[in-house]
Amino acid sequence: MDKSIALYLFVSFVACITPGSAVLYTIASGFRGGMKCVLASPIGTCLVCSLMSALSATGLGALIANSPAAYNVLQVVSALVLVWFGLQSWRSGALDLSAASDSAAREGLRSGQERFTFRKIFWGAVVLQASNIMLIVFLLSLMPPFIRTEEPYLPQAVMLSALFVLVCFVVHLGYSWIAAAGAKRLAGPRFSFWLNRISAVLFWLLVVSVIWNAFFKS
Repeated sequence: MDKSIALYLFVSFVACITPGSAVLYTIASGFRGGMKCVLASPIGTCLVCSLMSALSATGLGALIANSPAAYNVLQVVSALVLVWFGLQSWRSGALDLSAASDSAAREGLRSGQERFTFRKIFWGAVVLQASNIMLIVFLLSLMPPFIRTEEPYLPQAVMLSALFVLVCFVVHLGYSWIAAAGAKRLAGPRFSFWLNRISAVLFWLLVVSVIWNAFFKS
């Protein structure tokens, strides 16, 4: 079982570290929220991962994945959520983080621009990950090869789900911390402006991918 668990952890790590909508959101939130919000996106993302893992471990996850109508509807919902996140990112004001130590500049940022609080980043991660139907499909394909039919199913499903969530948390915490630390060195409004624009475009490219996989991929 040790070798199979090691392989499972490796596959989970590769899946979690691969850039996608959740990783993109965690990195952008780390830059915008700084060290005080470094845990917000990882916690929100992993909370939903826990729920999705539980869903995948039941027959409901398989039912959704195998129902073309339900699957396509949820894919459209996922695409719409990504469009909304892209718009939010595009419309976000450029923050001059280098001015945050000055009290007057800080007050100006508070009154003139949207603040990125722990709660806002956390709930953003929850909404984004909850709309990601591909996570259920991925977990449905990831877990079965590592389930031994001769052993009780429930303890194995719980263990595999917990390991995946743990790996997800560690990876996203690493992304968030690196982004928050980098924000101190890339603190000018120009960088913030381009971060918002690039994040928006990447979210919209993910929309194209979601729609393509739902309706055009054979």
